[in-house]
Amino acid sequence: MYYLSRYVAFEASHRYWNPAFSEEYNRQCFGRCISPYGHGHNYVLCVTLRGYIDPDTGMVINIQQLDHLLKELVNEFDHKFINLDHPAFRDRIPTTENLVSYLYDRLLQRLGPTRANYQLARVTLYEDPTLWAEAFTEAGVKGVTLTKTICFTAARHLRSAALSDAENRATFGKDTNPHGHDYELAVTIKGCIAPDTGMIVDLSSLVQIVQAEVLDRFDHTYLNEDTVAFRDLTPTAENIVRVIWDRLRERLGPSLIQLSLREPPNTRFTYCAR
Repeated sequence: MYYLSRYVAFEASHRYWNPAFSEEYNRQCFGRCISPYGHGHNYVLCVTLRGYIDPDTGMVINIQQLDHLLKELVNEFDHKFINLDHPAFRDRIPTTENLVSYLYDRLLQRLGPTRANYQLARVTLYEDPTLWAEAFTEAGVKGVTLTKTICFTAARHLRSAALSDAENRATFGKDTNPHGHDYELAVTIKGCIAPDTGMIVDLSSLVQIVQAEVLDRFDHTYLNEDTVAFRDLTPTAENIVRVIWDRLRERLGPSLIQLSLREPPNTRFTYCAR
């Protein structure tokens, strides 16, 4: 099985506004995004197909064919004020979740649910490098996720009380010395898109929860000394992401389906719901 991903960029502006809400409630739900003048993004669309190589062409799909299809699709949005210029969003809030859901459905129509050697696996729409939504089909049902990333800085040293000094040095090397990282945490939420807000989750509420459970506890700390969780637990990235998962899961419940912790420059750890 091969997975082929193709990226295409477009620029568009949009506004969040529900005419059934009062101005005060619109502001409460959407913040500065309610401006009648809109705001813009440099969107990046990633389309992923899965399938097998066609024995006649040696390809999963002709890239030129796929590029032509993607160009037609993004031209519906490129350099447009989505609320005013796209008929599908005149009565539908153009949130990242609604946009990726629409793009997924359009691609499914154009590509077909299943071809002889490939099918649409998922569609990802990046609103910016720290926020993206993804649409896919799982067990015959379309699902949508939203991912938000945050960064925090922390110091640590790696040492296990179960190991001798020599074993610790052999296991952790230079990491037995105090050192630090600029961690990047990606929080992925899955759920139904609320028809009145166009969102899976209130993004500002999500950010506040992450602020309280992650940033306020771990940012600019010496994990071994300043955080209760790691006084008796070695703060490896695996343990860090699990501790954060447990804290966020208490607040977010089963809608939290994945955490991904990047430890620059070259390591990422992902913890998923099962």
